[in-house]
Amino acid sequence: MAEDVNPTAGDDDNLIVNLDEEDNPSTTESAPSQAQGKPPPVPGPSAPPPQAGLEALQQQVNAERQERERVTAVAHQIARERDHAMAMAQEAERRGVSTYELYTENNIKAVQDKMVALSNGAEQAMQDGDFKRAQALNLEIGRLGGNLAVLERDHAILVQQRENAEAQARQPRQPQQPQQQQRQMPADPFERAIFEKSEPTKAFLRKHPDLVRSDGTIKRSALDAHERAKDEGYQVDTPGYFEYIERSLMAQQPGQGGNPPPRGAPRTAAPVAREGGGTMGGGGGGNGTTFVMTPKMRRLAEEQGVEPREWAKNYVRLLAEGRITPIT
Repeated sequence: MAEDVNPTAGDDDNLIVNLDEEDNPSTTESAPSQAQGKPPPVPGPSAPPPQAGLEALQQQVNAERQERERVTAVAHQIARERDHAMAMAQEAERRGVSTYELYTENNIKAVQDKMVALSNGAEQAMQDGDFKRAQALNLEIGRLGGNLAVLERDHAILVQQRENAEAQARQPRQPQQPQQQQRQMPADPFERAIFEKSEPTKAFLRKHPDLVRSDGTIKRSALDAHERAKDEGYQVDTPGYFEYIERSLMAQQPGQGGNPPPRGAPRTAAPVAREGGGTMGGGGGGNGTTFVMTPKMRRLAEEQGVEPREWAKNYVRLLAEGRITPIT
């Protein structure tokens, strides 16, 4: 700061200033120091040019437009296919054929038209001298010929199926018969008892009605004879089976000297067990309440150490069961 000539001059006094003196160096030096005290400004990101932003926006708009066009094209394709399928269904219903048959027929026509076009192209190529193109067209015609044969086979099968269904529909429907007609139950008690039996068994039981109880069940003697016949290998309801049953039942009857079947039967009497409760019956003679023992029977009883009465009771029981043959 320059020194005043009259520094004590008051407000009303004149002030003398030295014009030749430079400005106050303190003032001039403080400004650079203040300027140097402030940090330099940090450079920020440079703003993109307006043209780059416009290009990015245009690309986004184009991408959205292409996606919208793709979705619209797919929707139109679906609509066309739906309309085509509905038209085919209506045409098939009008002609009385199936949709698949009509679809196969249309494919056959399309393949035939394409083969005609390729044939014309191959002929023109031959005239132009383009033999390579003519050969390629002929190969394509051959491939289409194979496809055509498959389509024609499928079409023939569909036509045959439709014709068979139409012929079956034209046939008069037969009234449905019940799986099993209700058979009328006979009034006779005996016939009701044998109603469910086979016809050969019915005929055998009609010859031997005494084998059927009053409640319709079969007696035990007949059932035992049936089981023995099966054990001997006879087939049920065969003539040999019924013959075996008859001979077995005859051997069990008192006073009868019937010969039971020889198959598997012992030739001599089995040892008599010491049991009681046997039914008195004929085998060596008697009238049902008594039993006549032959000398041979008495000798067998003595050899076995059994009393005659007990031996006779067991003999009759075993004979009735068919386990032994009569001793003569």
